[in-house]
Amino acid sequence: TEPGRYISVAPANSRCSTAGTEPGRYISVAPASSRCPTAGTEPGRYISVAPANSRCSTAGTEPGRYVGRRILAVGGELKSTVCLLNRGEATLSEHLGDLTNPAAYRHFVQAIDRLKQLAGFEPEAIACDLHPRYLSTEYAHRCGLPIVAVQHHHAHIASVMAEWGDLGPVIGLSCDGTGYGTDGATWGCEVLLCERGDFERIGHLEYFPLVGGDLAASETWRPAAALVRAAFGDRWRGVWSDALLSGGRGRGTPGDDVAVFERQVLRGINAQPTSSLGRVFDAVAFLLGLCDRNRHEAEAAVAVEAAAAEHVGPVTPFSFAADAVGERVVVSLVPMIRELVPTCGVDKSAVPLLAARFHETISQMLATSARLAATPRGVARVALSGGCFANRLLLARVVELLEADGFTALYQREVPGGDGGLALGQAFVAAWRQS
Repeated sequence: TEPGRYISVAPANSRCSTAGTEPGRYISVAPASSRCPTAGTEPGRYISVAPANSRCSTAGTEPGRYVGRRILAVGGELKSTVCLLNRGEATLSEHLGDLTNPAAYRHFVQAIDRLKQLAGFEPEAIACDLHPRYLSTEYAHRCGLPIVAVQHHHAHIASVMAEWGDLGPVIGLSCDGTGYGTDGATWGCEVLLCERGDFERIGHLEYFPLVGGDLAASETWRPAAALVRAAFGDRWRGVWSDALLSGGRGRGTPGDDVAVFERQVLRGINAQPTSSLGRVFDAVAFLLGLCDRNRHEAEAAVAVEAAAAEHVGPVTPFSFAADAVGERVVVSLVPMIRELVPTCGVDKSAVPLLAARFHETISQMLATSARLAATPRGVARVALSGGCFANRLLLARVVELLEADGFTALYQREVPGGDGGLALGQAFVAAWRQS
């Protein structure tokens, strides 16, 4: 299995498009006596979240002891999957889609019924996302079972831990587009300390305003403007105009929209704080002239990755800030934006180099953040998860940097690193909390 690829684990009677997958069978994620999640893995095995000979950090823990409860985990809302966990064996459904689509939601409900029939038991507890308005969360609250709400990015890291049979502690780098945070903000670039069913948020990317709510995920100028504003303060509109909108280099941001944008930020109207790394990729795609609008998921991020792949040769990163302040890790990309903006539109042939430098910046920022979090705590393993790590350039470089620093990098190779893996992580966390 290549890093970043998805694998469909199909229950009986499901319509699965994965050739060679036998319906009704499972897949082994952490086979006994294997340090690597893919070594010796044969399709048609169970997901074992605590294999007998796995190298877990808790000496004397009996495999399966912490997963004695029967758990149903209902995942997120996009790229939905569900998971049943019983006695250390997890059954993960096929990809169910976007639950806001009525047909996908019906498929979601049917998949749960099929999995329960296949497993031959009723769950004793149900795990869901912390977001109160996800359709999967609303479904969970209607089931009449004990609820375990799991923070989105914690579930991402927990899914890696489950796949590797690692009980922690690990430092988790969880990077994606959006996830409901415990402080009500929209998280998306998180440094977490995770062990068993618990986590601590050690650091995150400095917040910037997500102006326009869901529009900021499609109109890439919005996160770009937010980051330029954070970098240049009161001068931002002049910098924005000079660097992006003059000389025929503007890309569809009407002045009225920018004025409304500023008022929203000042008044805090539909301008939720976010630490989303996914929106940073969108912003850079706009600044480099690669993508004005996400017409499908991750279109802008894929454009930046593709541009970076065109560059051949070493690159130097832009400046960034990553510092330990007490027990916290403080991370900012404001220095990068200040260096990047003046180069935008000057030379189109330089776009691959700039995209490659951006990738190097993010890679080094993440590796530095992990080191600052792990070293004082004596943690040797770093888990990587979230949709941003579907970017192969980013994943490979972060792993390379971590291993050069002496850390073991854990990342998903059997279960989706995006939201398709949330259900497995939720089940892992709920089993510990219910034990």
